[in-house]
Amino acid sequence: MRNLMKYRQTELIRHQGTHVRLTGYGAASGMATHNHDHHQISFLLAGAIRERHDGREVETDLPSLCIKPAGLDHANDYGRDGAVILSVNIDPASDLSAVVGEDWSWRSCRPDRALSDLIGLLDEPEADAGAILTDLLALSGPAERTCGPVPDWLLTIRQRLGDPEDEADFAVMAVEAGVHRVQASREFVRHFTIPPSVYRTRCRVSRALGLMGARDSLARVAAEAGFADQAHLCRAIKRQTGHAPSRLRRLMQAA
Repeated sequence: MRNLMKYRQTELIRHQGTHVRLTGYGAASGMATHNHDHHQISFLLAGAIRERHDGREVETDLPSLCIKPAGLDHANDYGRDGAVILSVNIDPASDLSAVVGEDWSWRSCRPDRALSDLIGLLDEPEADAGAILTDLLALSGPAERTCGPVPDWLLTIRQRLGDPEDEADFAVMAVEAGVHRVQASREFVRHFTIPPSVYRTRCRVSRALGLMGARDSLARVAAEAGFADQAHLCRAIKRQTGHAPSRLRRLMQAA
């Protein structure tokens, strides 16, 4: 059963009518239909989300961002392992509100190192909040996406990469699908914006964040999530989210 309103949130910066928050949502949690009095740009850093608005639904565990104007009714369900979301919340009276527009939209975004670097800067007392906000909004521009349906064999590979019980190499998966591994990798990037190895690591990070709520040691979490060791886990989480595991653990241990 879905756990409603199971989340923990921290405000990173507030600057001239705009504030940035990092939120950790618990495993299999959700939020009933609601709206905000501010515009919102949300970056999905880890985990998965299904969002519904006006009879439409988007579900993703890929690097993505959502743009929502103020007052828009929507409901959310978070993945098996929860989710970590960075949200930029903009007062409608702010001059920055012009970048939002009037429509609800989800966009693919490449897992650019610049995003995690910017999130890391938010922890620095001397950081230029205005400059960081400008750069975050610049990253919310649309990414190119391929047209046409995703081949069934590629959907199968994506599902296998996200399965913590499936330890097969990507090359083996490609051979079993009857596709050369290089061509398979190219098709994966073309349809899902990221390389297969990055997607698998992303899924493992999401799995690790879900396991952190059980208060196991990071070494045990790393082993169960498929990482080589604790150091490997820490590097992956820091690279993907811009924050150390200890901070994200506090977010994911929601009551």
